[in-house]
Amino acid sequence: MTLPDLQVRPAFASPIISTHLPDAAPLNAALRQLFTARAAEGDRWRKKQKTPSLQVNIFESEFDLFQWPEEPVRRLRDFCGQMLSYSVTQLNQYTPAEAAGLKIQWDCWFHITRFGGYIAAHTHPMASWSGVYCVTPGEDVPERRDSGVLRFPDARPQMNMYLDAGNARLREPYNPASINYKLAPGQLLLFPSYLSHETAPFFGRDERITVAFNCRILPGDA
Repeated sequence: MTLPDLQVRPAFASPIISTHLPDAAPLNAALRQLFTARAAEGDRWRKKQKTPSLQVNIFESEFDLFQWPEEPVRRLRDFCGQMLSYSVTQLNQYTPAEAAGLKIQWDCWFHITRFGGYIAAHTHPMASWSGVYCVTPGEDVPERRDSGVLRFPDARPQMNMYLDAGNARLREPYNPASINYKLAPGQLLLFPSYLSHETAPFFGRDERITVAFNCRILPGDA
């Protein structure tokens, strides 16, 4: 018997985009120096309003980072803007004229995570796209392979309601599992702001430094 072809549709997919800044080391060194100096000043640069998501042993700056005039910050903003605009254009199939008129409104900040630090799962409801740029992932801890990983829990809450031999070994993207990223220096992740995400506890003896942002993207006539 000849079996019919199967039409399998990967339903309800969410894009997570990964890219890297070429030759990122000099920029990351400048960003690390700037951020650690600002964090050392304490409350002057720390976010005043408490973040709703649970954070432990993390310095979080105010959300105006991409308004800072320092050259390293401007260079990072330009890179993130280029990658975001290109991704949005491709995924929405905008024409060149439509893409040229897009306007990005940013909320952007930096995190310095120290030993034991983590961020509980959360979303960003007042944005369409979010991103995380890695300045330094911190010390690698071989015995704690998930140290400091950026984790996206499975967005389908009923996936594990019943497991048997029929679904226990589903291949990607159908298997019930979180998606984890062990970030590398210069790596940028872009993802829809509705996706829940968290930072696993960091067990390095140094610092994990990242830049995060949320975006609202307006058409050219807005």
